[in-house]
Amino acid sequence: MLVSDVIKTALALLDRQDVADMVSSQTYSSDEEASRLVGALLHCFNAVEDELARGFFPLETEETLVASGGKIYYTAFSETPVKILSLTSGGKEIDHVICPKYIEVKAGAYSVKYVFAPSKKALDGESDFTGYPVGERLMAYGVASEYCLISGDIGQAESWESRYRAEIERLRPCPTAKCMGTGRYWV
Repeated sequence: MLVSDVIKTALALLDRQDVADMVSSQTYSSDEEASRLVGALLHCFNAVEDELARGFFPLETEETLVASGGKIYYTAFSETPVKILSLTSGGKEIDHVICPKYIEVKAGAYSVKYVFAPSKKALDGESDFTGYPVGERLMAYGVASEYCLISGDIGQAESWESRYRAEIERLRPCPTAKCMGTGRYWV
């Protein structure tokens, strides 16, 4: 999912198709107002992507890292780790200690599975979300809501926020049986 596509969809939601067309033709930077608007929406995009990744749809990856001196520094990771899910070697879970700047473990190569925070994106970048469950519409609702909020249009912010939250709830996997409701179901 391209960042520019989400921004264009958010612009359309905000009744700014003129600026969306300028983004498509890459002429927005010649117009001061359009350039500021796109910059603000890009800021909102990064905030929404981070919120979705940290609060609702965790981004996971796995990579092989080498512990030198008994430490794997977080700066060695390709992404910014938020939570270490597992540390394995030869398919077996390895004992380790999580420290503020590194993981303490015996020297060697390890497969580390972790949840990460998305990096800051540019307009020509690509989202860390691949499209499902987090798609362009969900992101655009969040971007529109954030933009209206920082612009002081509280009524519109609440409207887009309610659509954004409803879409999140619709797409989130059901964690327990209580999502099925109560009562009897006949098949």
